[in-house]
Amino acid sequence: MEKRVIEYAGIPVGISVPDGDRVKFIAVKFPVIDLDGGTYRNIVELQLAIHDHMKKNGADGQAMFSHAANALSGSPARKAFNAA
Repeated sequence: MEKRVIEYAGIPVGISVPDGDRVKFIAVKFPVIDLDGGTYRNIVELQLAIHDHMKKNGADGQAMFSHAANALSGSPARKAFNAA
């Protein structure tokens, strides 16, 4: 495993770092701060956690995400992962 930028709707929201055989999430945007420090089995599980969290909390006050949701995907060249 390697460090990755984690994006939601094309906007960086955090990074993932290896944590033993798991992935640890470090949040850098307030909308996902509740997930900061969480560990996941893999990037897919992290993706689902971010997606569910954002869906549960709605887009209220998160205008930067509303126009970009699902419009962009992560870029393997940048080691970015889009959780939208």
